[in-house]
Amino acid sequence: MPTKYTHVNGHAIYYHYAGGTTLPDVVPDFSRGRKILFLHAAGSNGHSWHNQIGHLGATHSPVAPDLPGHGRSSGVEGLASIGEYSDFIVRLMDALEMKSAIIAGRSMGGAVAMDLAARHPGRVEALILMATAARFNIAQDRLEGLRAVTVGRAPQAFVTDGYSPKTVKDNFAVIREGWMEQIKTDPRVRYTDVKACAEVDLRDALGKIDRPTLIMAGADDTVTTVNDAELIKQKIRAARLEVIADAAHNLPTERPAEVNAAVEKFLSELR
Repeated sequence: MPTKYTHVNGHAIYYHYAGGTTLPDVVPDFSRGRKILFLHAAGSNGHSWHNQIGHLGATHSPVAPDLPGHGRSSGVEGLASIGEYSDFIVRLMDALEMKSAIIAGRSMGGAVAMDLAARHPGRVEALILMATAARFNIAQDRLEGLRAVTVGRAPQAFVTDGYSPKTVKDNFAVIREGWMEQIKTDPRVRYTDVKACAEVDLRDALGKIDRPTLIMAGADDTVTTVNDAELIKQKIRAARLEVIADAAHNLPTERPAEVNAAVEKFLSELR
């Protein structure tokens, strides 16, 4: 999976893609099939989409950036709000010479995708929303716990809450992989990301979205529930929902075959 950097608003942005490599200042060729921009979850990075990039890259042009302060992108601070992230994605698309693309996002990335579609509809051809919500239910004690890590009052937590019981039992390697990616992003960024998610409310904005939309939810997800996905489906006129069994908040890595099949089917039906 090739990777390279681009520069957006003073940030060196690292991104993962599929296809031929190019010289440092030359944008790769994204003309194969559909352009798909994958946006990661809070405190995560673009590598979380490696199963989708590897699978879809043969016939499409998937791209997955590390957002500012995440993974190998520059900085130790994330952006302050979901709106700032979606405005940043517009500038990133300009840097990658993408007038429009299919925007796919998980959790925080899904919220950014929805905000982008509501406020910058010309940049969005369709939406793929995974394990996300229009209004996140984030407990205050979770925010306080993340804040304690940033000031050295608590160790960084490595938990299995975002995974299905079946994944915990049968495929712990996926969880270890997630933990290894987690440590690539400063805990301060995870805190500000989750704070941005706690503050956003996109319920009224959903009615403005008129793009074809695939929503995917993990049946075992307790972070963003199937009910959260159902609400999005009800509000976006051109939306459909798929619930993935034995998956939770990390469904793209927990159940990559099922996720990839659903995405492929959705892409094949777009006009």
